[in-house]
Amino acid sequence: MSYFFFFIFNYSLPYRLVYKLYSIVNWVNEAFEPLREMLRETPIPSSGYWSYDEIHMLVGGEKMYALTTIDTNTRFFPAAIISASMGTKAGRKLFREARCNATLKIKGLVKDCTANLGALLKKRSYKHIEQQNCKTHVKWIFSRHVKVFAGLSTQSRKPVPAKWRWLLYEFYDVIDAKDETNAYIRLEILRSDVERLREIKPKKHKRLLKAFNQLEKWLPKLISCRKNPYIAATNNVLEGFHKKFLYYPSFKRNMMTQEGAQRVLDYRAFGHNFKKFPEALRQFEKRYEEYRVILTEECRNSALKGQGMYFKHRRIKLNHWFQKYCQLWERYFAII
Repeated sequence: MSYFFFFIFNYSLPYRLVYKLYSIVNWVNEAFEPLREMLRETPIPSSGYWSYDEIHMLVGGEKMYALTTIDTNTRFFPAAIISASMGTKAGRKLFREARCNATLKIKGLVKDCTANLGALLKKRSYKHIEQQNCKTHVKWIFSRHVKVFAGLSTQSRKPVPAKWRWLLYEFYDVIDAKDETNAYIRLEILRSDVERLREIKPKKHKRLLKAFNQLEKWLPKLISCRKNPYIAATNNVLEGFHKKFLYYPSFKRNMMTQEGAQRVLDYRAFGHNFKKFPEALRQFEKRYEEYRVILTEECRNSALKGQGMYFKHRRIKLNHWFQKYCQLWERYFAII
């Protein structure tokens, strides 16, 4: 606010323009708390399969994090918060807000091999979640391991030398395996080649053995998306949507307060979800019409008739959630 008045008094702006600028500042402040409350309490259409990531940022010169989630199937933002730290406590706060008073369920979670959630996913309330490591990040990690084995540094931007590129592709073959059987066959081929390389490069072999053991440990998570098509194989969807949050050049490094950074997240998340709701409602009505067609063909199926109540109650919930967004829009954002 001090910068605002400095701008006014040093540049002698006309009174009417000053009044309009001050009104905009007041409007931003007035809309923030109702928006924050609405996002905390209003659920969104969710499949239960989410992606998690964080943005490292500077707020008032101090390191903070934007913790974000997105539903990989419906493409809605369940929650996005600014946190001064990462770990179990910050992760629990994020997921509690994302679940909207336990209305939504988390069935699966994709993350970029991070340990930033601490021991949260081992806790009783979260250990049921099916986890997946992003394949893109996994490939980056093993590429660095092979670079070190080949004599490069982990931070080197040079590609893996042609002499050892076949070794990198063997790691990729395990990661990209089409099914569980093929993945473990490829893993055993890689195991034999890793053992053979012990004699060729004994000093660098420890790094390669570490990479192999890590891949073997992660393999069950990597192939989980083959068993469950609702789990995304990568974190690319959320990283693509980070561009919406980074739309403002000053967001990552020049925000002055945590509250101000949270406003940016909230306004972007609200705008995105508000635009997604009409399409989600159209898709729901399309599914309902398809159900009605099937019901007329199999009218004696009692189990099929019972699904009509699901569609009825689901429509009521979706419309109620959308109305919450519409009310906030009409009160603070619609141009009258």
